[in-house]
Amino acid sequence: MTHIAMSGLTEMQKYWLITGSVGPRPIALVTSLARDGLCNAAPFSAFNYMGEDPPLFAIAVVRYGSESHRLGEEKDTLLNIKEREEFVVNMVDEPIVERAVQCGSDFPSHVSEPEAVGLTLAPSTLVKVPRIAEAPISWECRLFRILDITNQRAIVFGEILAMYFREDLIDEEKLRVRVDRFEPYGRLGGPNYCRTTDRIRLPVPTYLSSAGVPRE
Repeated sequence: MTHIAMSGLTEMQKYWLITGSVGPRPIALVTSLARDGLCNAAPFSAFNYMGEDPPLFAIAVVRYGSESHRLGEEKDTLLNIKEREEFVVNMVDEPIVERAVQCGSDFPSHVSEPEAVGLTLAPSTLVKVPRIAEAPISWECRLFRILDITNQRAIVFGEILAMYFREDLIDEEKLRVRVDRFEPYGRLGGPNYCRTTDRIRLPVPTYLSSAGVPRE
């Protein structure tokens, strides 16, 4: 085994080692509205759910780096969430993954990414921010809390208010997602992604079968 300590490494060296280790990471294509009503969309793979009571998730947002003409600027997504305190998380599958990745480019703030890459906006119900019509699942969200880690990075905690599901993805009687039909893409290190179509079922057993029932 090769041992590498984080102390003494550059920020980018730590980034490549960490993001290359954690995968596949889910992708949140976040739509938000600017003060003038322009709809922004940006993908984030530093994203995951944090609980269900309340239903929370977290997204890490970093300022633009040296790869961008907007060096040091705060991301439009974070600015918009601070301004309006609501947004939509759209899940990413194969039909939209390439356009979702294109939304990650450093477009000027006056450009609407969904319009630029050919994604369709649809109205939400509980928030004013539109969702991506092509997304298999969308969450209507409001801001729960922002944790400023450093001047460069913030973690946005969002609360899920409601969800949209493509009709074939939801079992309305059981109120369960048909995971056999939901095929999200995952992010690996660098510009590498993976499909989630190769499945294996491994239920977690209970230690005392007389005292607990395994989750299905």
